[in-house]
Amino acid sequence: MSNPTAGDVHVNKPLTNFGQKYIQSASNFIAMRAMPNLPVAMQSDLYYEFNRGDALRDQAEERADGTESAGSGFRLSTNTYFARVYAFHKDVTDRQRANQDVQVKLDQSAAIWVAGKMTMKRETLFDTQYMGQGKWTTDDVLTGTDRWDNAGSDPTVQIRNAKRVIQGATGYKPNKMIISRDAYDALLDNDSILARILGGATTAQPAMVMKQLLTQLFEIDEIFIQDAVINTAASNVDPDSKTITFLSSAKALLYYAPNSLSLDEPTAGAQFSWTGYLGATTSGFRVSKFRAPLIQSDRIEGEMAFDQKITGPDLGYFFDTVIG
Repeated sequence: MSNPTAGDVHVNKPLTNFGQKYIQSASNFIAMRAMPNLPVAMQSDLYYEFNRGDALRDQAEERADGTESAGSGFRLSTNTYFARVYAFHKDVTDRQRANQDVQVKLDQSAAIWVAGKMTMKRETLFDTQYMGQGKWTTDDVLTGTDRWDNAGSDPTVQIRNAKRVIQGATGYKPNKMIISRDAYDALLDNDSILARILGGATTAQPAMVMKQLLTQLFEIDEIFIQDAVINTAASNVDPDSKTITFLSSAKALLYYAPNSLSLDEPTAGAQFSWTGYLGATTSGFRVSKFRAPLIQSDRIEGEMAFDQKITGPDLGYFFDTVIG
């Protein structure tokens, strides 16, 4: 054996250009994109609701010479929002900071960690609030051959019918759709959808089922895929336990929502984010760093204040158990 050995001339130390950190991509989360967000100055307030029946009634009449025109009014009511405050923190002790390797970057890593936890909370609340039965005017629980992973199903016809239901009740044609990852994958392999897209294949436009093509096929503006995953195992039982799964499964929501909220247009849902809370961003999120002297640490704390509401249940059509 030649001396010195390989172990004599090198001492292992952490790499400066690689680390294994499981931080989900921001593109996995749809909560801030799927429903329009309205920054609000106060934690709670009112907003007006105009009566739908008054708006859709045909009341103009032919006017005879010298007579008054037909007329009517519209009824108003109010509804409320309340932005609840959610919070999470990560402490960095003085000993940790004094002893850290440069690659760890404790303050930066703690800020990313906290932001990720807050984003996850908003996403899980979004799924609970919007993606369930009993929330929208119409629930469609699919069974048997109607399910999208069944060879005999035709999701395009189902979605077309759902669009007609919403438009027939409100006058607004649904323009967006939220789909869980497994339901979306079933659409990609559905025979009836493949047949429709394959029929229009060209050299310039290969016959590939992609989100853009599904959006065109369903005649809507945007599809949001629920790609977030979550570990549901409790850390206080076994810190190393992992029960990791997609946040949502076998669901889809067809709905109408404008890209931004206004006084003159309805929306299926809205998010009210409290920006007046000590410098919070338009999503109601803020990160602060302050001293925790009793534990000789700096605390990196995130807070997010918002309310997610279904403002127009008649503007949404919920599909459940869309795959077997």
